[in-house]
Formats: sequence, C-alpha cells, structure tokens
Amino acid sequence: MAAGDRISALPNDVLQHVLSFAPAREAAATAILSRRWRSVWRRTGAIILDSKPYKHAQREIGYYSPAFDTFFRDAHAALAAFRRPRGGSGLKRLTLALEEGTYHLSRSSWYNKDPEPEKDSRVHDLLDDPAVARLEELIVSCENSYHRRYAPPLHSLPCAATLRVLELTRCNLEQPSHPGGGAMSFPHLTDLTLRNCYFLEGCLQATIDAAPALANLALANVHQRAPEPAGSTKKDFYMLPFRVRSPTVTSLAVTQTYVEDEKELEASSSNGGRIELDMPSLRFFRYYGFRIKLALTSPTPGLARVDLNVTASRQRVRWDLKYEPPSRILANFSSTRALKLRLGYIEDLIAADEVPLTAFPNLKLLELDAKYQYMNGNTAVAMATLLRSCPAMSELRLRLNMRWDYDHERKYENHVGGSFGEAMDRFESLGSMSSAHRDAVQIGGVSELPDAFTNNGAFSCLQRSLRKVTLQFKAKEANCFQVQLAKFLVENAMVLEEMHVDDGIRFWPDRLFHKLARWRADAFCKRNLQLPDTATGFQVYQLPSTVVDPEQERSLYYSFD
Repeated sequence: MAAGDRISALPNDVLQHVLSFAPAREAAATAILSRRWRSVWRRTGAIILDSKPYKHAQREIGYYSPAFDTFFRDAHAALAAFRRPRGGSGLKRLTLALEEGTYHLSRSSWYNKDPEPEKDSRVHDLLDDPAVARLEELIVSCENSYHRRYAPPLHSLPCAATLRVLELTRCNLEQPSHPGGGAMSFPHLTDLTLRNCYFLEGCLQATIDAAPALANLALANVHQRAPEPAGSTKKDFYMLPFRVRSPTVTSLAVTQTYVEDEKELEASSSNGGRIELDMPSLRFFRYYGFRIKLALTSPTPGLARVDLNVTASRQRVRWDLKYEPPSRILANFSSTRALKLRLGYIEDLIAADEVPLTAFPNLKLLELDAKYQYMNGNTAVAMATLLRSCPAMSELRLRLNMRWDYDHERKYENHVGGSFGEAMDRFESLGSMSSAHRDAVQIGGVSELPDAFTNNGAFSCLQRSLRKVTLQFKAKEANCFQVQLAKFLVENAMVLEEMHVDDGIRFWPDRLFHKLARWRADAFCKRNLQLPDTATGFQVYQLPSTVVDPEQERSLYYSFD
C-alpha cells in the first residue's frame, strides 16, 4: 500500500458500498488500480447506467443520431460483468438515467409536430438482460422532455418476481400494446415511488393491485387522463380526481404542486377535484400541495402520524379548483396521534362560514408552522380553537411568525434614530435600574391574550397533559402575540415540565428565555397553587437561533422535482 493511500486500507464491504453510488463507467474504471480492485465494483450488487455523459456526442438536435450507441454498448458490457459475479450475489439494484434519445428515435421540441415519435427498444433490451433477472431495486429517471417519456414494460419485466423497490421519474405507465401482453405481477414489491409520471386512468390502480405486499407508496405530481374515444387525438391530462385503493399500504406520501397548463386545471375542476384514499392499514400520511379535497373512505385505526403542508402557491393566474378550508381537510385525520401542520395563516383554521375544527382525542404531538396577521382578532381565536381540539396533547411545537404588514413597518420606521436609537434607549433604561429590580421591570409590559383564552377550564390539555412546549419565532416587538401566548402557557399549563424557546432577539435582557420561569412562579403564587412537581421542576431551554424570517424563505421549504 502506497504511503498516504487511506482508501485502499478500507475493508472491501465499505469500498463496495461507496462504488455502488458511482456511475458504471467510473466504477468499472477502478479495476485498473490494482489486482484487488478488479472485482470490487462487481461485488457491489448495484450499478448506475447514466446516459447523460454520452449526450455531448449528439450533434443533430431534432433527428436521430447514433450518439447513444456507445452508451448501450458500455451498458451491456457493464451488465455482462454481473452475470458471473466472483464472490458476489449478483446485481440487486439498477439505476437508469435516460436522455430522450435513448428511448425515442427523434427528439421532441416545440416545432416537432410528430405526436408519436418512433420508439427505440434498446432500453427494453437492457431490462431483458440476464444480469437483471433477479433485480430487487429498479430506479428509472428520464429527461424532462416535451411530453415524451419512457414507458417501462411493467407487464413483462423479467425481474418482476423479485423486485422489492420500484422508483420511476418522468415516465409513462401504459397498458400492454397487444392483448397477450400479460398481467402485471409484483409479488414482493414493498416500495413504489412515482414522480411526474403520466398514465391512463386505471393504470395506477392496476399497478398497485399487482403488488399485494406494497407497504410504502409515494406519488409526486402524477397526471392521468381518461380513455379517449376511438379516432380521437385529444390527450389532455389532469391531476384530479385521484383515487387510490390498497389494503396493505402503511405509508403514503402525496405531492400536488405542479400543473401542466390551463387545460389540466379545467379538467381537474370539471371532474370534481378530489383525492380519495381507501387504505385501512395506513399509519403515516404526508401531503404537500394545494388546499384540495381529501377524503379517507375507510377507517384508519392505526393512523399514527399525519404531515400536512397546504402552502403550495398558485402557478397560474387562473385557478379553477376551489380551495378547501383546512378544517375540512383535518376532519379526515381526527384519529391520528401526531400531527405536523403547515398553513399559510393560522387564521385559516376558523375561516368564516366553514365547518368547525374537529377534535383530536388521541393526539399527543402537535407541530404547527404558520404565519399570523398583524392586529387580527382571529389569531387568538384560531389558537384557542386548536388547543381546545387537542384534549390529550402532551407536546406542542409552534413556529409562528408575523406576516409583513405595512402599518407595522411604518410604526417602527418612525423611531428617532432608527435601530441604533432603539438600542440606545434599551441601554439607558438598563443603566437606570439597580440589578435587584432589573428583571422585575423587564418582565412587565406584556398584555393578556383576548377573551378567547380567558376560559382556562375549556383547555383540557393545559389542565392534565401538556408537558413540553417548543416555541420558535422572530419577535418584532416586545408585546407581540407569540410573547403573550408564551406567557399564557407557562401561567396556565398545570403539568408543564419544560419549555424550549427561540424568539430571535439578540439583545440579551429582552430575551423571552429570562422571563418565563418568573411569570410561572408569580402566577402560581397569586393563585396559591402548591404544585412542587411542576412549579419547582419547570425548566426553560434556549434554542439555537435558527429562525428565518418567513418572507425570506418562501422558496426554501419543501423542494420537489
């Protein structure tokens, strides 16, 4: 071993794991390093066939070019190395990254009027290779082309009997081209992921029905279309209604953040935009997208965690789908034990003339990420409604920030001396008080919450179960809603044991961290409460300052392809 060659000192299983993430050409090239390396890449059990590095050789854009002949020749040579593995167990994971020229003999473009380009069968030949016969994981990702995607032969995959994981990105799901194409069957498939895929109505359900062991399903921006009448050339895709049925799926993730054009919006609206789920074994559900209708058509007694993000913004000027109120969406998940909720505004929970917020009798953990509107009377009402709906909640995580407001900004822009003058005022006020009275003066000046919070007996969780609170926000004034809420919680949560806070304030004496314990002790003293297990054991923790102003993070939350 050469001096300084630490990679060669690694055991073979570690090297194999590293090489399993490298494209086939790079992985195979390691064979020239030494005799030991000759067979290491073959024992990884995984191979990545990426056609993108071969794309530069294609010169004739819009017409067939033999540029990808080298790719297919190299791909078959790489697969041949796995047919007789030395000391390995054969190929288990195959990743195909396909440019359009690998599966179509002509490239699509805005000026190419050919609706059905001639298909190239060489990708099918790769999937028919004997080395792929006992594949366990298949990942296919296609170029983001102009409505022309690869359609994997799901009805005739040689590896269908052993496949456990199937992941398709920008592909088409199609029925067999001839009646004898056979039925799909994936007896061992447990994980299915579809991203930006297109299919004829019914094909998705047929694929799910063909996987009796399916447990994890992820659908991101999938599009479907109804069968067109004979002789019709109209092929408009739409994203809703969306119906999925599976008795075995325990984890489901759905993303609906992208639409093709106005036609898709109109089709979704005219078909009654709605997602219907018939999954009695569901334990985890995650949704990110527009506020659309969600319906669970069968009971889900094992539902343990729900993650809802309904903050997707409009992509078009027109939006024909009517937004569903969050309270109606949440009504489907009343049995969950953990809820992570991200809203545009917390006031949306009590939108006028809508259904009341459902109760969550089993909920133990609530995590809310939302903005609130400045000087809006519904802010406190919405928070009170949410607390009343969670009678058994033991942990509350809040990430609240105020929406930018013109009046609020004007109010603080007029401060003499700006931010520097404000800092000097704070410094002078601290210097004028003795250390013995400094904290007593600083904890004052926080208003009580409105009447929505005055009836403490209505909050069952505050009386019996709430033990931990995490509050993150960026304070823009000392008497903001978040500070008022924190004061209310520490004064009224009887069994509260710990509170984690980050108010985004850099001026040390103004930090909420230094005031909470004092507020709690004073409140209990005034009411003559003798609760040593909570009053004396209560702890406050300062979180690292990680809060980002919500106006600066609009495009940073949830990244999807």
